[in-house]
Amino acid sequence: MHTLVTFLGKGRDDPKTGYRTARYRFPDGAERTTAFFGRALADHLAPERLVVLGTSGSMWGVFLENLAAEGEEEELRIELMDAEAVQRVKLELIERAAALMSRSAGRTVEPRLIPYGRSEAEQRAILEVIAEVVPRGEVSFDLTHAFRHLGMLGLVSAFMLERVGKLKVTGLWYGALDMTEDGITPVLRLDGLTAIQRWVDVLDRFDATGDYGVFAPLLEADGVPQDKARCLKEAAFHERTFNLADARRKLLTFLPVLEEPLPGASGLFQKKLAERLRWAREDDLHEHQRKLAYVYLNRRDYVRAAVLAWEAIITRQCLQGGLDPQGYGEDGDRAQAEAGLRTHLQQEGIRWSESPQRRLKDLRNSLAHGSPPWSAELRKALSDPEELHRLLEADLKRTLG
Repeated sequence: MHTLVTFLGKGRDDPKTGYRTARYRFPDGAERTTAFFGRALADHLAPERLVVLGTSGSMWGVFLENLAAEGEEEELRIELMDAEAVQRVKLELIERAAALMSRSAGRTVEPRLIPYGRSEAEQRAILEVIAEVVPRGEVSFDLTHAFRHLGMLGLVSAFMLERVGKLKVTGLWYGALDMTEDGITPVLRLDGLTAIQRWVDVLDRFDATGDYGVFAPLLEADGVPQDKARCLKEAAFHERTFNLADARRKLLTFLPVLEEPLPGASGLFQKKLAERLRWAREDDLHEHQRKLAYVYLNRRDYVRAAVLAWEAIITRQCLQGGLDPQGYGEDGDRAQAEAGLRTHLQQEGIRWSESPQRRLKDLRNSLAHGSPPWSAELRKALSDPEELHRLLEADLKRTLG
């Protein structure tokens, strides 16, 4: 279901219509002449529902008079005008007018009262009203009329509904009366603001989760080929399963996309995206693992930080000894690398049981398997998030630089 949300203000440019009549031209070239842009937009978009939000002093009576036929519901219109003149319009009164509004508009019209938004509490109340009347489906917003700050709240509510309400915001519209030229008032789409907010949101989600796939839908929306964007989802899968070789391969397939300017809102965040994928350009597997260990440490994802730190230690030892970092098994190259590491530490006068390498391995095993570590120091750290972070960071620096 598609719902259009519009705001009703207190225009007094025309004693009959309230707002000044204008000839609005939409981006596709269609034109409609009206004093109420919200109604013209409803005719243009053809939503199933039109939600009209106004205050106790909005021009409900004038709005109804503009919709009704001559003499239709005259007593109700007069009652509304009298109430709006003293800013005492009640919800019961406008609900009585809903049937006439719906009949005239040719679709379901739901009028709702909102406060003026003078305080934070009133501003939150407006957002709650919008969330209540648009529970599902697609929603478009007309940000043209009413107090200027109500348009801002409409914009915020669009972001809120898309994130919290799991709704799809399909358009933000503005009838730019102050841009009228030669009798034509342009209709602007402000969807770019929504796209920017979506990018800000997914950057935060990526920084919290490390999931490259969150970028894919936005890139596809701006014209990036689907097969290239899919590489990000596949890279995220491989990284979550610690298959960094395939994760890097998928990212390297995608990265050429960032060598040319991206269209739309994606272009504004292109540099930030490239920074987050920079590790894939490194040729050294040990360096990939080392950098990602720090990335996950900063996200406080201690399981992945510990796993990747230990992997980086073993990979470096393998590469230095001409061994295969993928050589698993009881007598494989990785086992030989660990034995060589113990020998090296012993030669340096460092007991294996007291080494940061041993602690990292123990922490990895403990976090991955949910079992208590052998070290009393680690057992204590696992009961204190700040101490665990400090200890893990210190051991990463000592072992990986």
